[in-house]
Amino acid sequence: MNPILERWFTEHLPDLPPTDVLTALLMAAQLGHAAPDDVLDAWGREVVTSRRIVDQSEPEFINQARRRGWSWERIAERLGLPSAEAAEQRQAALEAELDRTHPQNLPGAWRA
Repeated sequence: MNPILERWFTEHLPDLPPTDVLTALLMAAQLGHAAPDDVLDAWGREVVTSRRIVDQSEPEFINQARRRGWSWERIAERLGLPSAEAAEQRQAALEAELDRTHPQNLPGAWRA
């Protein structure tokens, strides 16, 4: 865990149950804990990193499901999308998003 976030959690939420970092940050904010700039900066990096992981995982899930013979309709249902067409469009949109957000194309979001 980012040491800035770990220190902030220890100071403000010492009894926080085990959870992922983004959930912990959300809980802290909802409980009224105002995050200072260094925590906000670290939080933003967590969002960018987590989004990238999900954006990489989802198309791979779709690829695996298609290789297993899943229909686009079944994939759409599993991903909470409204239709088979929406799932196919999502796959194409994710490919574009992964290119757009690649660290080489968006270096500022990845700086510590």
